[in-house]
Amino acid sequence: MARLNVYLPDDLAEEARASDLNVSQLTQQALRQELDRRKAETWLDRVRRRRYAGVTHDHAMEALDAAREEFGAT
Repeated sequence: MARLNVYLPDDLAEEARASDLNVSQLTQQALRQELDRRKAETWLDRVRRRRYAGVTHDHAMEALDAAREEFGAT
């Protein structure tokens, strides 16, 4: 497992130590959340740049209903 240095203001580091926080676990969670958020934002940007394909909402819903019926999903 890789090691990284994370710099915190002294007061924040002291409060984290005093609270018995698992700083490593919290840092991992925060990094994963931020990376996931960025991936989602990148995906949304790509979707926004796509050109309209001419498919109406009603047509999409009909296709979804047909797929649900065919595959037994509710």
